[in-house]
Amino acid sequence: MRSVLFLTFFAAIALGACHQSPKGQRPDPATAQRFLKQIIRYTAHLPKNATHETKFDTAYDSFYAQEIKKYRVDLLYQDEREGYIYLLTSRPAPSLDVKRVATGIKMRVEGDSVAYYEEVFRTWKMTEPILAKKAGMLFEKMVRGQDLSPYYPQHSGEEEYIEFPDAHTRFDVQKRRWVTDLEVYPEQFKRAR
Repeated sequence: MRSVLFLTFFAAIALGACHQSPKGQRPDPATAQRFLKQIIRYTAHLPKNATHETKFDTAYDSFYAQEIKKYRVDLLYQDEREGYIYLLTSRPAPSLDVKRVATGIKMRVEGDSVAYYEEVFRTWKMTEPILAKKAGMLFEKMVRGQDLSPYYPQHSGEEEYIEFPDAHTRFDVQKRRWVTDLEVYPEQFKRAR
């Protein structure tokens, strides 16, 4: 009986050692640019006077050509079995210190078009060394399909990891953008003169 347990235990360890856990890699510049061109109109801010319905108009090509220069693909993992591509992108964030914000993306490409697009998480703005550590860990968990909710703002305590999704904001895969259940009125953001 002991030998059966020992062999089972040994086989489980050997199988685990043979099974590589998914690891993201930094893509070469051409690959990174190809993916950024496919997603920039989803992940970048809207141009002035554009809407989510008009952001693909050619009138905004020059805006997005400038926006893409701000972004980089920090990690890439292609799941050949499931057909998904996972990206960790980042861009500079407004701050007195040099900081960036990262987005974990799950997508599927068919031909030249994006068949599926989901922003799984967006981090708080962080300095590059902290972002690399925290976003890298979140990326690995995302690729493995692990629960990220312990890192949401309502669960992470004082430690900042994920800004979105949160208790009120989620990514709508059909609309391919973040949506909130909070009522926002433009006059909230107008300053008294």
